[in-house]
Amino acid sequence: MNPNIASTLLLVAVSATPAFGQQPVLSDRVAKSQPTQYLAPDCGLKANHFKVSSGAAYLKSAVESDVPENRTRILNDGERVLLEAMNKNGQVKNPAAWYFLGRIYLQRGDIYGADSALTRAVALAPNCAKDVDGFRKNAWVALVKAGSKFEEEKNTDSALVMYRQAAVVYHGSPITNYQIAAILNDKGQVDSAAEYFGKAAAVPPTGGDTTEIKFRNRSAFNQGAILLNAKKYDAAAAAFQHYLAWVPNDNEAKRGLAASYRGLGQTEKAQALEKDLVNAGGAPGAGAGAGAGAASQDLMSAGVNLYNDKKYAEAATAFQKASDAEPFNRDALSNLSNTYLALKAGPKLLATATKLVAIEPLSENALKLQGEGYKESGKVDSAVKVAERVLALPVDVKVNDFTPTGNSATLSMTATGRPAQTPSGKPIAPVPVGLVVEFLDAKGGVVAPSEAQIPPLKPGASQEVKVTGQGAGITAWRYKKK
Repeated sequence: MNPNIASTLLLVAVSATPAFGQQPVLSDRVAKSQPTQYLAPDCGLKANHFKVSSGAAYLKSAVESDVPENRTRILNDGERVLLEAMNKNGQVKNPAAWYFLGRIYLQRGDIYGADSALTRAVALAPNCAKDVDGFRKNAWVALVKAGSKFEEEKNTDSALVMYRQAAVVYHGSPITNYQIAAILNDKGQVDSAAEYFGKAAAVPPTGGDTTEIKFRNRSAFNQGAILLNAKKYDAAAAAFQHYLAWVPNDNEAKRGLAASYRGLGQTEKAQALEKDLVNAGGAPGAGAGAGAGAASQDLMSAGVNLYNDKKYAEAATAFQKASDAEPFNRDALSNLSNTYLALKAGPKLLATATKLVAIEPLSENALKLQGEGYKESGKVDSAVKVAERVLALPVDVKVNDFTPTGNSATLSMTATGRPAQTPSGKPIAPVPVGLVVEFLDAKGGVVAPSEAQIPPLKPGASQEVKVTGQGAGITAWRYKKK
């Protein structure tokens, strides 16, 4: 069963009619799930009418019968006498009548009939809830197992039928609604998936069951994520709030809630959460949203939002922590450099931009940030040298994408020709440029070197460059001119 959604429950009918207005759904799995020996009510339930006693007797006889034809006939007789008791003898408010009728329907495998009758029985005799749930759960287990088997066989349509039936026959577990939601989400039915994740999150786990708690929590998180992606910010915020009430230290959920608040225009609430993320150092925490890379991701997102809010000092703290966690993270260094530029923090800008240039020495923007760092630090001669280097730059290389996988990584770049010239203004003819790309591990060690060649490019002409490195543990990159 996948721990990483249910049909609408049938309302209880006011009058006692077979199947309560719902076409019977007969399940042999449900029928076979019931005890093979008769079990009397374990909640002090009394028949209080001879026809109700007769219904109980028919149930007992059917359970103990080894002849299928006899069992069917006896169950029909039991249903008939119980319905007579309710419709003709004033027993419609007798919980025992509903209780035995519901169990007869379970013996038949009539899912909707059983649900309606047993729901009414518990409403009239709440002390019988545990007893009733025991019989319901027998049926639920059989249906969930069948659904899981269908999923293993990649038959999700049949699995969905089993999970929907399971959600009807037993209401006390978030697992069924979660499974329905997961299948619907995989089918691209995201609105329905969000609805059923919400239903799963609303089911309180029984008896402190840790598995059910995980399903409930994951459901709330998933519902929030789907709603956030759909820009339904109000509902997304509510889902994340529910989740964080159960898992208060999950920073991925805090990031989702902050994004929801921003979508609602509640900037101050978002900033408060983002400040928490920065103060926590972006640690992902233990929860549904925790995962590799979540820490830096949280810090980067918080930093970008704070920068856009012109809270540059707070943004710098976020980007600095992200850079400390991943020293070769080009995006963190670039964002931090621009933030120090906004703060006019010359020495810090210089130190950060110099690290950035060491990663991408053919980036015009990185070099200009380094030049501004020298200028803001009062190092005019060095600023002039960097400006001359920018003037002579044959190409401007921009990184478009970096995709690490388990045993390899791909770096995609665009090289654009520039009108290179000497300090005196003399044009420099386009020349080929060779690159040595180094794919790095988390500690900066070279996992896989690779080379690329950029042809001579006229000003404004572009060339796509894609380099792949093979090896486990690649998390970052840098290149240098060959």
